[in-house]
Amino acid sequence: MSRYDSKKSSRIILIGCFVLLIGILDTVLVKIQYDNYREKISIICMMLNEENTIDKASKILKTGQIKDISKGKEILYRYGYKLHSKNALFHKFELQSMMIICISFIILIALFLAILIINLINKKRMRKEIEIIEKLISDYKQGIVDTHNEIVTQFDDESLKKLYYEISSFGDALRLLNEREMMEKESTKSLVSDISHQLKTPVAALKTSFEILQQDLSAEEKTEFTERCKIQILGIENLLGALINISRMEAGMIDIMLDNQCVFDTILASINRVYEKAEGKNIEIEFEAEEELKDLYIPHDKKWLCEAFINIFENAIKYSSENKNIIIRMLKLVTFLRIEICDEGIGIAKEEYNQIFKRFYRGNSPAVKKQPGSGIGLYLTREIISRHHGTIRVESGENKKGSKFIIQLPCQ
Repeated sequence: MSRYDSKKSSRIILIGCFVLLIGILDTVLVKIQYDNYREKISIICMMLNEENTIDKASKILKTGQIKDISKGKEILYRYGYKLHSKNALFHKFELQSMMIICISFIILIALFLAILIINLINKKRMRKEIEIIEKLISDYKQGIVDTHNEIVTQFDDESLKKLYYEISSFGDALRLLNEREMMEKESTKSLVSDISHQLKTPVAALKTSFEILQQDLSAEEKTEFTERCKIQILGIENLLGALINISRMEAGMIDIMLDNQCVFDTILASINRVYEKAEGKNIEIEFEAEEELKDLYIPHDKKWLCEAFINIFENAIKYSSENKNIIIRMLKLVTFLRIEICDEGIGIAKEEYNQIFKRFYRGNSPAVKKQPGSGIGLYLTREIISRHHGTIRVESGENKKGSKFIIQLPCQ
């Protein structure tokens, strides 16, 4: 049985009980009126039994007892008065009984009309609420998933309101899925476009070098263009490696395993990986940290956090001239570890602070464009640090020279 049928059955039972109650009440009232009539007749009959009616009336008022009335009945019969008809008191009893029955009938009719009107109003209201839900479902079928929660205030039926909430929640989930699908499509299109753009230049250079090698060249020229091919192939190899890391990271195929490890050792390992490049430009790397921080353990993935630091160090070395310094500082805050990496390179324009962490962004400076690179390193660095529940930002270096990268990692 549906909820509506259950309500209908409850109303019928309630009406039946009310009708039965009215019937019982009518019966009781008519019985009281009849007893009242019999009592009046009995008093008249008893007073007719004796000659001294005043004394008899006084006795009835004092004792309230009515005894033998047979003689009084006979006297009334002789005068043509019957106890159950043909007397004014009986007619009055009949009239009062009819009034009770009529009033009860009018109350029942009013009750039925009120219930009918309320039922019609409820049906109209429910129909309106159902139409709202039907329109919502129709919109979802047509792909319109923008819900309007203020409509919920129009619902009086709690079950329909709950149903609207559930359908609306489903619509919100559907809208989020559609948005996610659109974002993934746009991201895929952007990634394919970026990869095509990044591969276009080295592939074109490689093709040109191979075409030249097919000509009649001297041994020195062949060596030169073979070396150019090698450089371009290495560049493509590095680019593909970075792209593979990005795709694996975005697809969730790389798991960042957060284990309590010594962060000082992780940074030191990343410095050792870039030490030869720094030494080639006579760049000195200074690592400043208090003694207690050298034994600080924080949850992190040593392999991937080391990769993030290497990307920052390599950029600092690449865009710094010879005989410069790179300074690394560690500071322990309340719940975070702050790591600052300062260089004395060409610096970054303030309007590009939020751009450099985007995928394939390399900046507009001529000094940046003449250096080889794919614009992937800092993007990958931000992704790695984000998955460590940390943050990274950049600002101008000390004395407005170079750049300062600030990384904050949770200590717990």
